Amino acid sequence: MEPRNKRARLPTAALDVLGNDLLVRCASYLDADGLAQLGRTSARFGIPQAGQQRSLADEAARQRFWESATDEERSRLPKYDDESDVGLLRALEQLRRPLCFDTLAGNGFSPQEHPASVTCTDNLGWSTAVSGHTMRGGRHFVEFAIKNDRQSSYVHLGVIRPVSLADGIDLEADWEEMVHPVRVSACNTPAVSDKLRSQRTAKWGESSVHCCTYYCYYGRSFWTNWDNEEDYEEWQGQERLPGSGTIGLLLDLGEGTLSVFKNGRCLGAMKEGLGGEYCWFVTVGIACTISISRGRAPN
Repeated sequence: MEPRNKRARLPTAALDVLGNDLLVRCASYLDADGLAQLGRTSARFGIPQAGQQRSLADEAARQRFWESATDEERSRLPKYDDESDVGLLRALEQLRRPLCFDTLAGNGFSPQEHPASVTCTDNLGWSTAVSGHTMRGGRHFVEFAIKNDRQSSYVHLGVIRPVSLADGIDLEADWEEMVHPVRVSACNTPAVSDKLRSQRTAKWGESSVHCCTYYCYYGRSFWTNWDNEEDYEEWQGQERLPGSGTIGLLLDLGEGTLSVFKNGRCLGAMKEGLGGEYCWFVTVGIACTISISRGRAPN
């Protein structure tokens, strides 16, 4: 029987005779989580070797990203200075997954039957559902399908900074059981205002539009910087959506605009001056069901 320590050294010895190009090619078949695990378990893959700019795991991720990502996907994923290639590949994988509501805040939602849909059963307050996908660049289009038996639609649809609405923010004491992030300001909800603004990072950029929505009841644009500004605006092309229907939103981070599509028809740009990172979200104050789906950005 071979000594235990000799058997443990055999895989490392086998790897040593393989060239970096072959190792990178083999590793490139792993997904981002697999490459991250590989980098943690092997110094050969996880630490840049002499004369190399990146580790073998990062090189494998870089090659896989540039070989598979389309021009449109690359425009949506500008690489951050402090981001690894494995991290960028993980962002590409997330971009390709179907959208869903990852976080629910408030008392109005019933248990989710499908991650891409929420049903509000309580019309006495406001509850919010947020997608976990973070948008950082390029053009992004989403469709919200609303099923509502009434002709009044107390529904906000829009974008929000990638913040937590619950960590350190009490539903009763801070939100007063009304989780309505686009109505947050230092005047209206000072505790929530402070806690949301404290989560700011450099990735938010210079834009002061931290939350912006299309309000179905009036068709108006609501927005806030969670400080001293919380406002609504009339805009050209404004139309309301009573009852059921589909609202599409196009976030163009190159132009800094948020445009609205009602039942497939373009109403126009609702808000300008957006920039930095955002997530899709809905805030609901009426009994209804809302589904979210990613679509191809209209030309």
